[in-house]
Amino acid sequence: MKRLFALSLLLLTPTISQAAPSTQELSLKVVQDFVIPSYDVFSHQAKIQADAWDKTCNGDTLKPLFHNTSDAWAAVQHINFGPITLLLRRDRLYHWPERRNAVGKSLNKALNDKDNSLLSAKKITGASVALQGLPALERILYTDAIKDDYGCQLGKAIAHNIEEIANGTLKDWKAALPNIKEGSAHPIFFESNDEVAIRLFTELLTGFQMISDQKIALPMGSNLKKANGKRAEGWRSLRSTRYIQQSAKSLRAMALPFVSFLPEKSAEKTEQQLSKFVQLASTLPSPLKDAVTDEEARKKILTFRDEISKTRNLIVEEFTQHLGLTVGFNSLDGD
Repeated sequence: MKRLFALSLLLLTPTISQAAPSTQELSLKVVQDFVIPSYDVFSHQAKIQADAWDKTCNGDTLKPLFHNTSDAWAAVQHINFGPITLLLRRDRLYHWPERRNAVGKSLNKALNDKDNSLLSAKKITGASVALQGLPALERILYTDAIKDDYGCQLGKAIAHNIEEIANGTLKDWKAALPNIKEGSAHPIFFESNDEVAIRLFTELLTGFQMISDQKIALPMGSNLKKANGKRAEGWRSLRSTRYIQQSAKSLRAMALPFVSFLPEKSAEKTEQQLSKFVQLASTLPSPLKDAVTDEEARKKILTFRDEISKTRNLIVEEFTQHLGLTVGFNSLDGD
C-alpha cells in the first residue's frame, strides 16, 4: 500500500526542470571546444599562406592557400569580443563591408606610390586598416597586381601581417583560459564569466544576423532591379557563397557546446534545426554575384534567409529558457 501511495505521489509530482549550467561551465565549454580550436586552425592556415608567399608569387599556388585561410577566418568572423578586439586586430584583418571603396583606394595608392616602407609586416601595421588584411590580399591575387614586383612584395607583407594577427589572437585566448577556469576577471578582455558567456552567446546570434543582413542583403538589394553582385563578400575570388556556407557550418559548431547543456528534447530539436540550416546553405547558388540578379536563384536565397531567422529564433528561445542567458548588444546593432 505504501509503495502504491509513493508511486502515486511520484506520478503526480511535476517534473523539475534541469538546472541551468553556471556561466563558468558555459564559458569554458565554448572557449575550449570552439573558440580556441577555431583560432588555432586560422593561425595554422595563415602561417602556411605566409610561408608560401615567401617562396612564390605564383597565383595558381597562392590562391588555394588564400581560400583555406579565408575558410578558417569565416569560422570566427562573427566574433567581435576578446583578443580579436585588441590593437584593432579585427578591422585590420578584415575591412568589410567596406565603405567608399576604401580597400581599392588604399591598395591603388600603395601600388602607385611604391612605398618600400610598407613592405614588411611590422611597417604595414601603421598603414590604413583597409590595406592590411584578407580583402586587400584578395585584390592582389585576383587582379594584375600579383604580376607587379611591388604588388608581390606587398602581398607578402600583408600575408605575414595576417599571420601575426591570427597568431596573436590565438595566444591571447590561450592566455585568458586560466581566468575562465578560475572565474576571475581578465585585465583587458572581460570582468567575469557572466560577461564571457553572454558575449559568446551574443556573438553566436550576431553570426546569423551577419549572414542575413550583410552577406545576403547587401548584394540582393530590396528587389531585382537594385541587386548588385559586386557588393557581395569576396566576389572577385568567387567565394561569396562559400563564405556563407563556411559561416553556417561554424555557427552550428559554436552552438553545439551550448546545446550540450540543454534538456534532451530541446537539444534534439535545436540540433535538427541547425543541421537543416547548414544543409540548406550547401544548396545555395554560386557564384552569388550572378545569382542575385536571377529571379529563380533569388527565391532559393530568400528561402535560406527565412531559415536563418527560424534557426536564430529557436536558439534564442531555447538558450534563454534553459541556459539562463540573455541577449546582449552586438556589433551590428544600430548599423
